[in-house]
Amino acid sequence: MVDQILNFIKNKYFIGTVAAVVVVYAALSFNQYLSEEQNKKDFKKFISINERLANTELSAKSLLSDSDLNFNEVGYEIIVKTVLAKKAIDEGDLTLGVTLFEDAYLKTKESNMNLQTKNIVLEQFRENIVRIYMEIDDYENGVKFLEMGNKIDSTFYELAGDFYKYFGENKLANDNYDLAISINTDETQKNLINLKRPR
Repeated sequence: MVDQILNFIKNKYFIGTVAAVVVVYAALSFNQYLSEEQNKKDFKKFISINERLANTELSAKSLLSDSDLNFNEVGYEIIVKTVLAKKAIDEGDLTLGVTLFEDAYLKTKESNMNLQTKNIVLEQFRENIVRIYMEIDDYENGVKFLEMGNKIDSTFYELAGDFYKYFGENKLANDNYDLAISINTDETQKNLINLKRPR
């Protein structure tokens, strides 16, 4: 019995398998080490950009042009672009703000973040983007953005209704409000949507 075990251990297949496992483990360990190092670099870059964002003397536009916003981890990029968009809006640069929100929206949409969290974040970005397009009276880009949206929930249709109502497209507004009501199960929300309808 012991001889059979020793022969099996000396077998070239066993030795090859052990060697392959060792090589794979070493490669995975090295990859994890590189990933951790990249995360450290990303975090340091994130802290540096965050400190610059707090500087009230620097405009959002200058921060954008002077900062490297490419991160290995998409979460850092989404956070930085969101804060930068807010800064641009506070400075009155709504066009830059909406551009940054759209970038953050697309990065979030492509990310592998938890689906429930992703949907909440996308809904907030969508609302900000559409409301800014309304604020700057940009009907064309607002429609383009709405057309690429996630048309499966009542909040999307309610927002689209608000957008079309703002631009005097009453039929489109009512059509979207109808869709929002048909999907929504909350009677209070349905009543609120009905109150928004253009007359």
